[in-house]
Amino acid sequence: MRVRRVAAGIALLATAWAVCSKAPAGAATEGSQALLAQVKKLNDTTRKWTDRTQRLKLTIVGRRGSEWHRELQIQTKKYGEDASRSLLFFLAPAEVRGVGILQWLESEGPDRQWLYLPALKRVRQITGTSKHESFVGTDFSYDDLAILSEIMDWSEQEAPSTLTGDEAVEGHACAVIDRKPTESADVGYERIRLWLDRDDLVVRKLEFYEGGRLEKTLLLSDIKPVGQVPSAHHMEMRSERGGSHTVVEFEDIRYDTGLKDDVFSERRLERGV
Repeated sequence: MRVRRVAAGIALLATAWAVCSKAPAGAATEGSQALLAQVKKLNDTTRKWTDRTQRLKLTIVGRRGSEWHRELQIQTKKYGEDASRSLLFFLAPAEVRGVGILQWLESEGPDRQWLYLPALKRVRQITGTSKHESFVGTDFSYDDLAILSEIMDWSEQEAPSTLTGDEAVEGHACAVIDRKPTESADVGYERIRLWLDRDDLVVRKLEFYEGGRLEKTLLLSDIKPVGQVPSAHHMEMRSERGGSHTVVEFEDIRYDTGLKDDVFSERRLERGV
C-alpha cells in the first residue's frame, strides 16, 4: 500500500468520486461492499481519465477568523492502474510562488516525492516522517491527502467496511459507511466514515476519527461535469478540535490534454512556474 500521495491526493479531491450515470438498480438495498465495488468499477470505466490539469484556490481560516490564501496548479498523469506522477506549483501569494512538489507513485517499489524551494534554488526529497504534518498550513495533513487518493481502492482486508445506516447530506439521501483501516493501510485514523449518495454514488461527506473522537470533517459540493467526469468544485475541511477550516475552490479543470512524460521530472521542477 502506497501512502505518500500528496499532489495526487489534492488532485483527486476534484474528482470527488462522482459518476456520470445513476447508480445501478438495487443499489439502495445493497451493503457496503457492493456499493464500494460499484464505485470502483465506475472509476475504472465511466469516469476513467489519463491526465488532468487544474487550478485551485485555498482559503485557510484560523480559529479566531484570520484568513490566509493560496493558489496552486496541479498536473497529474496516470500510468496504468496503480502508478501516477504529479507536479504541483504554488502560484500565489508572492512568498510561496514557485514552491513545487513532484511526486512519483510506483506500482512496485517505494513512492518518491521531491520539494523545490525557489529561495534556496534546490530540490530535496520529502521523507515519510512528515505525513502527519499540515500541508502548507491547511487543515489537510499529508496523511489526509494520502487517504483521499486511496480510500476507494482499499480492499476489505486493508479497511473493513460496514453500512451503518442512512442520512441525508444537503438534501441528498446517503448510505453511511464506516471503514476501519488496518495496519496494512498505514494511516493515522482508527475509523473513517463516509456518506455515499444513494442516487448517483457520489461521496458527499467524510469524517475522520482517532482515539474515539471526531478529528476532522470534509464536505464536498458544487459537483458538476467536466467533459464526461463529474467533479467537485467546492470543498471544506474542518478541524473539529482546532476550530480552523480550509476551503478549496477548483478552477479550470481539464482532463486528457496529452501531458508529456518530461513534465514530471526534477528538471521541470527546478524550472519553477
